[in-house]
Amino acid sequence: MASPRKSGNCELFIKEMSQHVRDDHTLKMMRLTALTIEPCRGCYSCIMDSPCPNRDDMKFLLDEIVSADAVIVATPVYCLGANGIIKNILDRGFLFYAVLRETYGKPCVLVNFHGSKNRIGVAPQMLQAFATSLGLDIKASFNIKAALPGEAVMSKLNIGRAKKLGGLLFSSKKQRNKAGCPFCGCEIVRLSKDSFVCTLCHGSFTADKKGGFVKIKEGGILGPLEHMLLHKEWLRNMKTKFLAKRKETMQAILRYKNIGEWVTPRNPQ
Repeated sequence: MASPRKSGNCELFIKEMSQHVRDDHTLKMMRLTALTIEPCRGCYSCIMDSPCPNRDDMKFLLDEIVSADAVIVATPVYCLGANGIIKNILDRGFLFYAVLRETYGKPCVLVNFHGSKNRIGVAPQMLQAFATSLGLDIKASFNIKAALPGEAVMSKLNIGRAKKLGGLLFSSKKQRNKAGCPFCGCEIVRLSKDSFVCTLCHGSFTADKKGGFVKIKEGGILGPLEHMLLHKEWLRNMKTKFLAKRKETMQAILRYKNIGEWVTPRNPQ
């Protein structure tokens, strides 16, 4: 749960969902905002298979996802995006490669809770980026209008949604987003000269006369496990190239060292 609220809509809806999961299970919950997730240092230690210098809760989080049979991620929509903790975790996404073989293919349901009609912004894409970067199998990405405390479980409609999503979690079915990318379902695209380009998987597609989407080419971002791990090798090569040109690079940037002034908060009196 990416919400800091106790007994908030994220928590209540997930608990309702869990009652409709057909398989025997134990619901384990994690309040992401209670975790300590430090900013990525951009050091590439994890890419080079060295320990991350940050000593925080990322390992705990990833260990729990690895041990799970399925994952539900729920977030409130804040300022047209998911709670910032999701982005904090995504920024540490290079650590995902270490567990990708164990998380790849795990079923996942994503739920966004928003207050104003249709004002979900990029929240769904943020959760989708989190899930796809871990190789999770997204069974559904769902948006629910519920801002007031308890609103998510105070209508028959939402109870029905929880029942449907709970039933999907371990099933062979998926809820397809017909309004989204035909490759991954993401609804945020860029316009190119003669097509749309998905901002998540980078697949390209166009629309037919009836408004249906026609696939042109996969984006090469997502795909089979071994394909996703190729990006780690590309990153390793980039680190190697940097080290080979390190002296030249340091000479190039040295002349910028004393330009400008840094602004920092004043110490309280």
